Amino acid sequence: MVKIIQIGNPILEKKSKKVRDIKSQINQKIINDLVDTCKKKDKSTVGLAAPQIGKNLRKFTARRLDIEEEYRKKRKEMPKKKKQNIWDVIVNPKIIKLGKKKEIFWEGCLSIEKGKIYGPVERPSFVKIEYLDKEGNKKLLSAVGFFAHLLQHEIDHLDGILFVKHIKNPDNLWKSSKLDKFLKEHGKYPEIVN
Repeated sequence: MVKIIQIGNPILEKKSKKVRDIKSQINQKIINDLVDTCKKKDKSTVGLAAPQIGKNLRKFTARRLDIEEEYRKKRKEMPKKKKQNIWDVIVNPKIIKLGKKKEIFWEGCLSIEKGKIYGPVERPSFVKIEYLDKEGNKKLLSAVGFFAHLLQHEIDHLDGILFVKHIKNPDNLWKSSKLDKFLKEHGKYPEIVN
C-alpha cells in the first residue's frame, strides 16, 4: 500500500500525462500499487487515480460496481476468482459519450481529509469511455448511476479536478461522522443548500 496524497499538493491540480508504455516495469508497478492500495482500503474506496499516489499519469483503478450489482440482482454469490479481479485498471481513458440526464450522488475522496469529507455532486447519469486495460488492449465501457459517477470522478483526477470543485456552496460539505449520524437519524441525505 502506498501513501495517498492530500489536497493542497499541486500534483492533484495538474493534468496528467498520457501513458506511453503500459507494459513497462514502472507502469506495471504503479498499476499494482493502485490495485493493492484499493484492496487494502476495500471498505472505504471504490477508485484511486495515479495522481493520488504522486504519479502524474493517466491511469486509475475502479471497482466494478456494475458487475457486483448484477450478482446482487440475481441474488447469486460472486465467484472467488471474480471477487479477486473486481478492480479494473483504466489507462488513457477518453469519454466518448455522456448522457443528457443528470443525477446527484454524494461523493468522497481519499485525497480530501483522507476520505472523511462528503458532498453532493451532479454529473451525467450515463457515460461511455474508451480506454486501454493493463495489458494495453483497447476497451469500451458503459456505465450508469453511481458507477458512471465513479468513472467521471476518477477521470476528473486525471484532469486535475477534485470533486469539491463541483460543489458551489461549502455548506454542502459534510464530515463523514456527521453525515453517518444524519443518515441514521433521518434515513436520507441532507437537503442540498443553494
